[in-house]
Amino acid sequence: MKRIAILCALLGTAFVQNSSAQSNVLNVGTGSKGGTYATMYKNLGYLCTSASWLRERQTSGSVENVDLLLSNQVSLAFVQLDVLKARDQIDGDPRAKEIRVLLPLHTEEIHLIAKKPTKNFLGQVRGVTKFSGLGKDKVGAWGGSVVTANVLRAKAGVDFEVVSFPTREAALAALAGDQVDAVLAVVGQPADWVKTLDGQQYNLVPLDIPEGKINAFYQPAKLIYPAFGAAVPTYSVQSLLATRNFKTPDKRAQLLKYQSCAKNKLTELQENEGMHPKWNDVTFKEAGWPDYK
Repeated sequence: MKRIAILCALLGTAFVQNSSAQSNVLNVGTGSKGGTYATMYKNLGYLCTSASWLRERQTSGSVENVDLLLSNQVSLAFVQLDVLKARDQIDGDPRAKEIRVLLPLHTEEIHLIAKKPTKNFLGQVRGVTKFSGLGKDKVGAWGGSVVTANVLRAKAGVDFEVVSFPTREAALAALAGDQVDAVLAVVGQPADWVKTLDGQQYNLVPLDIPEGKINAFYQPAKLIYPAFGAAVPTYSVQSLLATRNFKTPDKRAQLLKYQSCAKNKLTELQENEGMHPKWNDVTFKEAGWPDYK
């Protein structure tokens, strides 16, 4: 009986320890498999052993990530600054003010993709050649790109229709099938899936929007993909690794340790082979939203 009692006590202790360990695991909303967010999350986990208590949750992107963060389904999430601003200023969601920036990351470029224009027998060009020429066209987007497309549409006064898709694959399939005239995607370049597009079939379309028409958190940028020829003018938006304003001592300690590790390992993230090239744009100095301290 004594042995049984000891065994039960040991099992009970193990159960408590396991439950405690499980309670300290935090979920992180990233993005699609192989995307910039998912890759940078893995890069951080490789260098920061303190990330062993983090568990990835792949998502459709910034909009879903903000929803998951605000509904307490994840504790960390990769998000675009314009999506966060829209939730606060356009949607008027008071919960957005509880979000904090654990790490300000890279800027993400706006990719406007369309099929190459064609000419009819009269020599008239048909197809999308610039953002301002979208007119009544349909533009597909998914995740945070839907918000970006609607903001740019309103700011630039170009009356195209934004068509929301659940995934990148669905949006690109709609473009290939002529169900939409273009696809707008916010993603850090160079994006592997953009590089695989056929340069003979598709174009990267310039965003010819005057700087005075858009918010300050959109910055001029260039898309550089050799398969598509010369650099294409566009805009970029800040990306963030966000969390909520947690006050629990254990959770604060976890988050601040992770934050410190990332900042201390920035040079390695930028110089080690195999790391995402967007780490070279990271300074951890710009955010545009309150920091987690």
